[in-house]
Amino acid sequence: MDENKTIENIKNPPLQFTGNWFIDAGILGFVNLMEEVYGWDLEKLQEMIAKEPEKVYYGYFPIAFVYYNILKNTATTNNLKCPKDYVITSAAYNKNVIFEESWKFIENNYSEKGRIPLSSKGEFYYFFNFLFFQKKLKKEKQKECFKQILGLEEVKEEVLIWLDKTVNKFLPSESKFFNIYYTKAPLELSALQNIIPQSAIFILTFPIGFISIRSKKDRTLFYSSNIEFTYKVNKKIQNLLMRRREKRSIFAISWSAIIDTLTELKSQWALENMYLISYKIGKNQELFNVEFIGIPKLQASILLDDKIRENLNKIIQYRKIKDKFDELWLLEEFIKGKSLFPIILSHVTLVLNDDIYFNHSACLSSLIVEANILNFKDVKNNKKSIFSDCYFDNYKSLLSEIKKDIRYSSLNASIINQISDDSDTKKRIARELINALKAKDKNMFLYILLKNLNEKKKLSANINLNNWIFNKIIDNNTSFEIYGLILAMNLCESGKNE
Repeated sequence: MDENKTIENIKNPPLQFTGNWFIDAGILGFVNLMEEVYGWDLEKLQEMIAKEPEKVYYGYFPIAFVYYNILKNTATTNNLKCPKDYVITSAAYNKNVIFEESWKFIENNYSEKGRIPLSSKGEFYYFFNFLFFQKKLKKEKQKECFKQILGLEEVKEEVLIWLDKTVNKFLPSESKFFNIYYTKAPLELSALQNIIPQSAIFILTFPIGFISIRSKKDRTLFYSSNIEFTYKVNKKIQNLLMRRREKRSIFAISWSAIIDTLTELKSQWALENMYLISYKIGKNQELFNVEFIGIPKLQASILLDDKIRENLNKIIQYRKIKDKFDELWLLEEFIKGKSLFPIILSHVTLVLNDDIYFNHSACLSSLIVEANILNFKDVKNNKKSIFSDCYFDNYKSLLSEIKKDIRYSSLNASIINQISDDSDTKKRIARELINALKAKDKNMFLYILLKNLNEKKKLSANINLNNWIFNKIIDNNTSFEIYGLILAMNLCESGKNE
């Protein structure tokens, strides 16, 4: 590793998430802004910050923010000068000189009627009453406000000293909650800047971190605690939404992007703090329909395994309506915490009756995962397990059990296929077993199974098959239906239509 580069990174730390989604959304918005205006992706921006942070924050940022705001809120932008190729020549470490140069560029290229035409339209809608967005403010006052936000002047504006709902609608209102805090508002800018020097910048770029779904007032953000992962997923979501043929829900689109990114990065993701955050802006800049959709840690930990994720990332047919087959994405249903057993049960029934394509590996993995989750929760709720790994949510042991069970059940349950050489006979037995499962009749299921096994003496004497049936079905009151279905579907043959 380059020692000089290491020292440089310590002196000028790269952008990284703080663990606070509100500030992190602003950091992502900052990245999006600089990429939109200058074409710097996250990697390039990190390099720029490591080399010349003063130029990035005090020079290129003010220009980018003004240009982007005018670009997004002006009908005619043909004569709007793009700063993409503009180079700041001031001394690298003099913040004030750098800002003065950037402001001169702003005045020369964007000034109109004595002010910079910043607007609170579109994604900046809830900044209606905030500082330099107000139409009455002239460029001298706008410049002063910018300098306070950048920390180049002492903060004098009341709206910046104490941060509340006036700055961002996600913050509480000082007037409504004045009796809760000893200070005027829950956040003091100077205290926040001591922790995150560029915090005021990120408050300004907060809206740019979100993606427009249907309109500029309908916003969504995928968030995780890792900046690279979050950046890549949101880029993929945006690309998917730009495809006019993309009609899936934002949840499905987001998870498609998450899976693609996870495969691309070939690294573990953060299991904590993964959310889809969405909101709409109504009249008087009020927020409504704010949602924080958490992504379950249990499901996420299982999807770390490449093979399991690959098998669950399948779309299968599960019901037939007027000669048409409805489909479900197994991965989406799993993430939502829904049971996969009834879906697979319906799919296997269609395989038997309509000769559709049978995705055995996807069905097997889905059922084994669900069975082991049920067993895991059953053990976890047992008081005897209070000092076990399960009690402390150690999902690694669960993932290990799932992978082991897939191998064990795949090998032993498949032996049932030897019950007959005739495909029609195997289908008949499968249908009878499935009917017993639908009735949740364990005794009937075992009666049908043992009756047919006894007609094949060699098979009925198979120790491996018998042990598996005893462990997974006879001596299992938690998930015997799931293993019963695994056994029945091993009597099915792949259909003709994939």
